[in-house]
Amino acid sequence: MSTSGSAVEVRRIDALLLRALYGGSKSYWELMRAGQAQTHQVLKVLQSLLESKLVTYDGERFVLTEAGRRQVEALGLDRVAEQRCETCAGRGIVLRPPFDRVLETFQKMVTMRPKATPNFDQGYVTVETTVLRLALMAQRGDLVGRDLLLLGDDDLTAIAAALSGLPRRIFVLDVDERIVGFIRDVARDRGWDNVHAEVYDVQDPLPENLRGQFDVFFTDPVETVRGIFLFLSRCTEALRGPGSAGYFGLSFLEASWKKWRDIQRGILDMGFAITDMLGAFQEYQLENIVAQGYPVARMAPVAVKEPDVSFYVSTVYRLELTEEPRPLFTGRVELGRDLYYDDEACVTLPR
Repeated sequence: MSTSGSAVEVRRIDALLLRALYGGSKSYWELMRAGQAQTHQVLKVLQSLLESKLVTYDGERFVLTEAGRRQVEALGLDRVAEQRCETCAGRGIVLRPPFDRVLETFQKMVTMRPKATPNFDQGYVTVETTVLRLALMAQRGDLVGRDLLLLGDDDLTAIAAALSGLPRRIFVLDVDERIVGFIRDVARDRGWDNVHAEVYDVQDPLPENLRGQFDVFFTDPVETVRGIFLFLSRCTEALRGPGSAGYFGLSFLEASWKKWRDIQRGILDMGFAITDMLGAFQEYQLENIVAQGYPVARMAPVAVKEPDVSFYVSTVYRLELTEEPRPLFTGRVELGRDLYYDDEACVTLPR
């Protein structure tokens, strides 16, 4: 990013944080979400606001000083109210039949799932987010009667999809034996013979019997560039061809706009058009961020407590194949540490 580009981005983040604080005090985690940028950039701006005494911290919350309020008013930020729809939280999707009923049942079922583990960079989305994914897919014509592949499914999207009764076939590939076992047990108990789950390491080649067998995929991959290309490549191999669709999530806290651009180029090279990008669609319920020493907590300019809001959100992309698929990776690919971690990873534990 050029120097001028960096300055513009800093001003944007600065304005977002000041405007958020003008509406009232905020926790560290609320500001991390409000900054709408990669973690290091938000932290740099927050540190600057503290040093310039536009913002203070009372041990619990960040608060605008009088100088900060004058700055907000001088910039005209006080004239801009929150624009996000309160009903759908800006997603453009609300849960109507059958998904409202799916949510009610699904909420009870997920209480028994295995705990998230940082070993596989797991972090569950909220229960509502899981069902909203399906509502979005149905709205776009990608769920009813479709063969659905889920690459990684600690959020148990497969179970919610099966509860809806809409997909023709649901197939889960996940590296975590606990998740695979849980999905298999639920499918057996419910008599879902169209739900299948297999243990699979994304670094291995996609099984031959799954290539070209699916209409649509959903994956919530790691956010390293090579890692995300590996996930998307495996999913691409599984699609039937032009007209097939895919969904995945990408955050801003762990992915700079340059990384977004690199990823978007790769997506186009694989033969996809990007048809939809829904910002802050996915909310994650991450636990013990401070206790486990995640970088986003360790790098805070003040001592912080565990998250009080769903601060980690991601944009959902919808992709559609417009030509024969061209995965960027095939065969065995060993990424090791680079699968999960790069210099922008702040809500991922270093290995």
